[in-house]
This record gives sequence, C-alpha cells and structure tokens, in this order.
Amino acid sequence: MSLRAIQKRIQSYGNINKITSSLKLVSAAKLAKTERLLKDVRPFGHGTLSFYKHYTHINMLDRIENHLIFAITSDRGLCGGIHTNVVNKVKQELDRPDQKLAKVVCVGQKSEELLAKSHKSNILFTAFKIGKDNPTFLDASKIFNECNYAEFIACQIYYNHIITRGTSEVDWISIYNTDFLLTVAHIAGLEEVEEENMRSYIEFSTVSLLFFAMLENTLCEHSARMISMDAASKNVKSLNEKLSLEYNRKRQFKITSDLIDIVSGSQVVTAK
Repeated sequence: MSLRAIQKRIQSYGNINKITSSLKLVSAAKLAKTERLLKDVRPFGHGTLSFYKHYTHINMLDRIENHLIFAITSDRGLCGGIHTNVVNKVKQELDRPDQKLAKVVCVGQKSEELLAKSHKSNILFTAFKIGKDNPTFLDASKIFNECNYAEFIACQIYYNHIITRGTSEVDWISIYNTDFLLTVAHIAGLEEVEEENMRSYIEFSTVSLLFFAMLENTLCEHSARMISMDAASKNVKSLNEKLSLEYNRKRQFKITSDLIDIVSGSQVVTAK
C-alpha cells in the first residue's frame, strides 16, 4: 500500500471516528431523556401487571391456539443484536405446532425485515416511523386499534427489558381479549364495578402495557446503540494507530532510501 493510500485511509478513519463519537453522545442524551420518561410510565405497566396477577390468576397461553404477537423493535439499526433477539423469540413461538396460524404485529421495520425471510405469511401489519422519537401513549393506542379486526383471545408482547446499562434481555407480557377477561371468575365477581367501567379499564390497561413495552425497548435500544458506537470508536482508533505506525515506518524507509541515493550519488560525483 502506498503512502498516499495509507494517508487517505487514516483520514477516512478519522472521519468515521467523528461520526461514531457524535452518535454516542446523541444516544447518551436520548437515553437520559427516555430514563426520565420511563420512570413516570413504569407504574402504569407494573400496576396493570399486578392487577392481572391479583384478579385473574390465569395462564391460558398453552391452551389457546394462534396468538396475536407484538414484536417490539424500531426502524433504526446500529444498536447491536437487540432487534434480532426479539425476532428470534418470536420465531420460536411461531415454530410451535399450535401457532402456525398466529399473526405478528411488527412494531418497527427491523422486525418485518427479519421475519419476512421465513414467516412472511404470519405478519399482520407493520407499524413504521418507530424509533426516531420516544413512543407515546397515542402511538400505542393507534397500533392496538389497528388490531381490532383481528380476532384473538391471547396476545403476547415481546420486547427488550433493561437489566443494567448495557445489558438487557428479551421479556414478554401476556394479555387477553377484553371479552374473555370479563368472563374470568375473579373479575366477573367484582359486583361493585360496572361492566362498562371494567371494560374501559381493561382496554386502557392493555394499551398501557403496550406503551410500557415500547418505551422499555426504546431505552434498551439507546443503551445498546451508545455501547455499539463506543466500541466502534475504540476499534477505529486502534486501526488508526496501526495505520499511523505503518505510515511512519514507510515514510521513514522512503526518506532513508532517498538519503542513501543522494549520498551515493554525491560520492560518485566527488570521486570523478
């Protein structure tokens, strides 16, 4: 490789380092913003889950065929394998013998791209423009309203759940059709609550869980992207150092060779 080629590559790596460092700072700022928002939203998700555990005491997933599945991802990449992890869990569910006709709602383009290769017929629809900004309750409500024409009893929401900064795992939430929940003995026995009010609460809590899962996944995405960009910056710096060393060695070799030629020529001229 010539000195000019090495010099251009060093300059290119420097530009890449500027981009990855900027993306890291942007992700860190978005991560802090999402953490503040999720702190206010977590009670809605945890409260609804506590309600289900306390009043329903049901786990019908293994006895209900053809679930409706939400694959929570986004339209954006550069964040490691968190989208792939969610899709792999969804694929495991779809590969079950009793879930061959299950339908998947892809929240984000990444899940559609990964699922379309092997389970295109199972995709119900895809929600785009996810990931640029933090999701809102209205976004979750619109996505869930689109599922009204799909008849389902059980539904699963697969998303990334953060453990610590930089580490996350795929988690899932099971929810059920409103009419089905109203027939559960523990809920039907709440005579002091009118059916219409209970129906409204169940619908609100279902959207709250979807909103909670979307926001939790967004937090994991920002954290993973920040770490990925940091790793990319370190790799670029390492490559840049190696190329700089090679450049200096070749440059020194060329200078030494030119000096030897000049001295040799000078000696020949002097001898004559």
